Order: sequence, then structure tokens, then C-alpha cells
Amino acid sequence: MKSKKIWLAVVICIIGMLLGGCGMEENVQINSNLSSKINDKIYVTKWEEAEIEKELVNMGYGSFEAAMKTMGYKYEGKVKRNGVEHNMYQSSRKFSAKDTKSLFVVLNKKQAVMDVAGITKALEDELGELGGASLGSMADFSFQIKYPFQVYKTNGKLLKDKYTVQYSLKTLHSAERIYAVSSKKYADNKKCIFSGVKNKAYYRNNKKVKVESEGVITSFKVNQEVQPENVYTAKKEGTYSLKVKLLSGSSKTLKFTIDKTKPTVSVKARDYKGKVTIKFQDKLSGVKKATLNGKSIKNGKSVSKKGSYVLKVTDKAGNVKTVKFSIK
Repeated sequence: MKSKKIWLAVVICIIGMLLGGCGMEENVQINSNLSSKINDKIYVTKWEEAEIEKELVNMGYGSFEAAMKTMGYKYEGKVKRNGVEHNMYQSSRKFSAKDTKSLFVVLNKKQAVMDVAGITKALEDELGELGGASLGSMADFSFQIKYPFQVYKTNGKLLKDKYTVQYSLKTLHSAERIYAVSSKKYADNKKCIFSGVKNKAYYRNNKKVKVESEGVITSFKVNQEVQPENVYTAKKEGTYSLKVKLLSGSSKTLKFTIDKTKPTVSVKARDYKGKVTIKFQDKLSGVKKATLNGKSIKNGKSVSKKGSYVLKVTDKAGNVKTVKFSIK
């Protein structure tokens, strides 16, 4: 827990200093078995390091170098960037295939898709606390991934080896997802499948929706909100509008409704005298059928004959309202 707090403190400080020109690089190498190695480099001038250290001291932490060491960064010496001397700190970490795949929406030997909307939002929130700056203000940050396949198409900058893609802060700021794909076959794929729900259907339980495609899913939104995964669980009542966009340019939409509430009726479980008018409604999914003593009735049906009655009203989601009453 302590190291996590130090990490957050340093990140906040570094984000602030990025506005002044220090630099960060992250290089990810994904192996053929989908395990990976991530190498991070942070470059700070002597002045920037002193300023960050002041903030760390104010937050109750130690020196900059000690904080970096706690996070797994090692001081590697001095280097010149754009003619200015910087101190370089480096961290190298290895991840299993399972952990590497958890960093991506999709990762296999054909394509890789990573959600960046959540990352950029978190950074924008931090920057907002530092005076309302935007990611566009931060010029010196690079993020490189070497994929286990030769890249056919990407929204980053493909390097000469044809396997490595560089993503800039500008790319991260403008994209919902970053991607790389191995061939035209997958880049041009237009087929997309939803599973778990049907279009225009009604349900009375939570529903898990999954979207799949051999193509590259560059966007998945539910009620216009960006989703970090290709899976979504609907829990609250209401209508859900799903929209998927593929790299090929095709898109697919689907709507469904969750209704957990029984229909409402005008009669109550009691004895009545004289004529009874039966009214019913269901605001979310609508009424599918209504029966009185087993026979279908329409909304506004009136009964006056003495006897016992059982009213059943079923909505389109399957919720059933049952009321027993009598006319004396």
C-alpha cells in the first residue's frame, strides 16, 4: 500500500513537470507466447528533480531517488535530450501471458486492441487538479509496443521493423482505442456478433452482453458511453442502446430493455360492490397480455357480475401482476 501511494505521488508530480518539458518513454515487447516485457524510462533535469522532490517532501515522502527506487526504478546516469542534460531512471518488468492480455481488450497473434479512453480520462482529471491543463499540453511522451506479428494497419506510427508501433500523447488523446492488426483480412472484416441478448428484446433479469468480431472493434458504446471491454452487464432498469464500430468502417447497433417491475393495475385485492373497471399499464416494456379468470381482456374492461375474479397482467419482460378480488 505504501509503495502504491508513493507511486501515485510521483506520478502526479511528474505529470505536472511534463508540462515543463521532462520526458517519459514506455517500451513494451510482446513475445510470441503473448508474455511481455515492459521497459520504462523517465528523464528529468536536475532542476525538475529538485522541484518534484520538494513536492514529495510536502506530501510526506522522502527523496525523489528513494521514491523511484520504491517503485522499481533504477538511476542509470545522465543523458542529453535536445541538448539538455537529464537524469535517466529505468524500470524493467516482466508479465505472464495472462497478465499481458489483461492490459488489452483483445490480444492474440492476429490483432491487438487496447482501451485508452479510461487512461486519458484519468490523466485529464489529474491535470485538471493541476490547473486545468490538457494532454495536448504535454509534448514529450512516447509509448511503444513491439507486437508478435508484422503490423498491416495501426492508428499509431509504424516503425521500420514493421513490428513496432509508436503512439504519441496526441494519438492517445484523440483515440478511444489504439490498435494494430496483422493483415487486410482482419482489417477489412465487417462481421460483428452480439451474444447474450437479442435486438429489441425485453428482460426481467440482469443481462451480460458480449460483442465479438474477427475484425478490429475500434469502438464499443452503451448509451453513448465508451466501454473499456467488449463485454457489458446491464443491471439497472431501462433501455440500452449498444453501438459497435469496426476498423473496416462498418457498424452495428442493438437495443434491449431491462424491466424488473410488475405492471400496475387499478383494482385491489378486496371486495367490491357494483361495477368494477379494470385498467392496467406497464411503463418500461409494455403489457403483453391480460386475463380475467383465464380469458383475455382489454384495458378498460368493466365487470359487474357477482363472483370471485383473478386478474393476471403480464408485461413483455415476463413480469406478472396477479390480483384476486370479488364483487358482492
